[in-house]
Amino acid sequence: MQKELVRTEAKATQKSPLKLQIQEILALITAFSNLLIKETAALKKADFKTVDTLQAEKKLFAKQYQAKVTALAERREELPGLDLALRERLVKERLRFNTVLDDNMRALDLAQNSTKRLVNRILEAARQAVTEEKQTNYSSAGKTMAYKSASLSLSIDQSL
Repeated sequence: MQKELVRTEAKATQKSPLKLQIQEILALITAFSNLLIKETAALKKADFKTVDTLQAEKKLFAKQYQAKVTALAERREELPGLDLALRERLVKERLRFNTVLDDNMRALDLAQNSTKRLVNRILEAARQAVTEEKQTNYSSAGKTMAYKSASLSLSIDQSL
């Protein structure tokens, strides 16, 4: 389904004049960059609700970007004939987009690592709490005995 969307968009975009196609890509890159900047800011604030609300739009932008870049790549031989200012603007916006994308990827990686550390800390605290408590058990004679529960089997589901 996604490949069909990309091919359909690529064919439709390829038929338009090159200048219009470049302007559409520039507008898409700007909008996509702005969304990634919002997501990066939300990740740095640990505002995961906002991050979650941006995901559908992010996927849509990614699909559109892929389709438009694929269509433009098929017209590579026409690019030298394009207005120099427009070509320079495309290169400039692409470099800016790469910087924004790198920042976003770093923020995503940091958030993921932070979450893993938090989960590990919670699991370790749970393990310590269980092993430090005294348990009451019964002997074979039916008398109560208290001992540390270090010998108890502890299994915690660590999947999220």
